[in-house]
Amino acid sequence: MKKTTLALIGLAYSISVPALATATHCSAQEQTVFSCSLGKKIVSVCASKDISPTNGYVQYRFGPKNTPELLFPASTELANRAIMRSGIYMFSGGGGAYLRFINGQYNYIVYTAIGKGWGNKDGVAVEKDNKLIANLKCQDVPNSKLGEDFFTSSGLIADENEFSLP
Repeated sequence: MKKTTLALIGLAYSISVPALATATHCSAQEQTVFSCSLGKKIVSVCASKDISPTNGYVQYRFGPKNTPELLFPASTELANRAIMRSGIYMFSGGGGAYLRFINGQYNYIVYTAIGKGWGNKDGVAVEKDNKLIANLKCQDVPNSKLGEDFFTSSGLIADENEFSLP
């Protein structure tokens, strides 16, 4: 009887855990810094496992599952921190973080925050010429390592132009 119960619990666990996992464009050889489903598309920020201020990469990926249509920067061989800015939010009863990717006149900003009175806000915002043109909200609970620890350990530059949550 005990073996049957344990087997059923194990089976239930193996079925439910993958169903709860957040979809990502990151591979098993990378770390997922941020990822969530936006409905038909996924936004992910992937980094090399050896990320440091002088080594590794961080890359923004956006698109349908298994076929991202935008990779920025285009190559993971570029460890260019100049195209990224990080930010931290401090709120009464909450806080959050964001990571901005600067691609010419476009900015892609992944964010996660929680605040007293308004709850969670997670997603990706797109700006053109510093004006918000799209805000796509996460449809699930994001997988996120955004925050001071990751920003410092990877050598990301603080954003002078604070991003206002949409």
